[in-house]
Amino acid sequence: MPARPIVNMSSPRGTLVPIGFILAASCSGPEPFREGVRVSDQLMPRDFDVAEGVLVTRLVDDLTGTPIVGAEVFLVNESSTPIAGEFWYLVRAVSDAEGIARIELPSWARSAGWQVVRHPSCGVASRMEPEPIWRLGRGFDVPVRITDWLGRPAAGAHIGFCGGCGHTPDVVNAVADAEGLAVLRGIEPKNDIADLYVQHPGLHYFYQSVDWLPGAPPMEVQCEYAPAMSGKVVDRHGAPVAGAYVCGGSQHRGPWARCAADGTFVVLGADPPTYPHIVVTPQGRKIYFDTSTAWPVTLRLPDLTDPRVHEGIVEQAIAEELPVEVREVRVEVTGAPGPVELGSWFPDLTRREVPEPADGHVNVPVRGPFRLGVSSANDPDSVTRWTVFADAASVADPIVVPWCPDVPVVGRVVDAAGRPRAARVRWCDHKSEVPGTAGRQWIACPDGTFQVTAKPGLRLLEVEEAERTLRSRLLWVSVPEPGAAERIDLGAVQLSASPQLRFLGDDGAPLRNGLAASARPGWQEAGEHCNWPLDADGCWRGADLRAGDAVRAKRDADAVPFRTLLQGDGPWTITVPSGQLTLEAFGAEGRVDALVVVGDHACEATRGTATLRGLRFGPTRLFVSAPGHRSAVVDAIVGGAPQTVRVVLPRR
Repeated sequence: MPARPIVNMSSPRGTLVPIGFILAASCSGPEPFREGVRVSDQLMPRDFDVAEGVLVTRLVDDLTGTPIVGAEVFLVNESSTPIAGEFWYLVRAVSDAEGIARIELPSWARSAGWQVVRHPSCGVASRMEPEPIWRLGRGFDVPVRITDWLGRPAAGAHIGFCGGCGHTPDVVNAVADAEGLAVLRGIEPKNDIADLYVQHPGLHYFYQSVDWLPGAPPMEVQCEYAPAMSGKVVDRHGAPVAGAYVCGGSQHRGPWARCAADGTFVVLGADPPTYPHIVVTPQGRKIYFDTSTAWPVTLRLPDLTDPRVHEGIVEQAIAEELPVEVREVRVEVTGAPGPVELGSWFPDLTRREVPEPADGHVNVPVRGPFRLGVSSANDPDSVTRWTVFADAASVADPIVVPWCPDVPVVGRVVDAAGRPRAARVRWCDHKSEVPGTAGRQWIACPDGTFQVTAKPGLRLLEVEEAERTLRSRLLWVSVPEPGAAERIDLGAVQLSASPQLRFLGDDGAPLRNGLAASARPGWQEAGEHCNWPLDADGCWRGADLRAGDAVRAKRDADAVPFRTLLQGDGPWTITVPSGQLTLEAFGAEGRVDALVVVGDHACEATRGTATLRGLRFGPTRLFVSAPGHRSAVVDAIVGGAPQTVRVVLPRR
């Protein structure tokens, strides 16, 4: 099968929709700082209003809050016939020297649709809901290993990363090598939507999200079986219809295929028993067909001059797929910690109902490969352990398989001198505001050594000294699938009386009652920092930190966030600023509601007033905008005393 076209994002070639104009914002450098207020005809970042006809947003680095200059921003509309590997867009803009992108909407637009951004300093990302500030995470080259349902490498498989719903395009694509390995370059792995789609004969198109952490082994992309369904679309006279779209599934992505010049098509990845059943002509006419379980299939269009006709003809006798002959076998699982649940899987395109076998038994095909699944009956979160059998004809009755245990996590708790300390450990819910409040039971380790297990994934382990004279720790642990490793050894977990991080106010006093959060590149969605409490002395009570992590602190919920990147090995002391500025916005009619943007923070000037607290001392630039008014750029010097700036916004 010929390779599917992969269209470069910066080029509109091969698009599925008409291309709008190209809008390139100036990147000549920010305006020099001149204290005062300057009125501007340029729209500044603000809440989106379709009546304005322009989407204005400021792109910032999620970890540092600094503006992203020269980023490409694409306005993308949804396609009802999306083709894997192709990128289309309506309008392209470039963020200016302040990180501001201004995207003009087509005159017919009723919303901003989807937006896609690309820049070397951030991952390729997408969003739908437009906001004044667009926080962007770092980009990573994400390795994936694509296999079929038996775990065999899928050499030559195409995989696409889609940051929107299935009606939006892939934004990054890759092809698997002989070992099934492919690398998705420069993507934001924690994008709000981070779906993967596979295209390859014999593979289901996967349709799952990226689940990978920087530095981890390749993500396993194991696809179920799906036949490649081929055919031909002809008009009512039998002539081939080039460029028609054929749908073979029922998901957002379809999947769809496009007819070649001779009218032929191949649909890859459709979920049986859904088969080619919709054709969209190059003119946009949608025609429905009875599905056929045999292919190649010829789909003949009706007389399209009659607008009332919406059904075509399948020109092939429907050859029903024969059910797979099965037999029932008993399964013995040795070494299981308790009762188990069993299941089997093998391709049966008829998807017929087969009677459930008795407990301890499964249905397997009489011949051919199959998978046997085993999980704990007492644990609803138990991971299924799969065993592959090459040929059911050679399988004995009963089938005897050993239980594959969870990977243990081991370590030993010590003090600063390396001496063992009696302690206790537990897994806890890192989404809780207070560590451990939603955690499991404590596990005592009197001599300091511990061994625990957990469901695979990123987990948070709390370690506490029994005497509680030393500070507890929270450790991120990436727990692998059962059987992936003998054990995960955390080594010596050292507890200390000193905090890893402490926050002070600019008066030198501890930041009491402050709000703190952390973020690690590639570990969480942009804008979704992990919140952690501080103690009465402003000391960190969150998860372990390391150089390169971003830390955010606020004096209270309404303060402007202060962000910094940690450098070195720590411990760290961070001083949180307390600068304050009040902005008053006026129009000809008096005070006006406005939006104020400072750095990576936006706040409402309700009834014309906004007080910004927690600002850094020194030069500060603000952008002020209000519907129907000209914008303003405010350059102010923030000092030790609160100050007020008055801004007059003339009508546009």
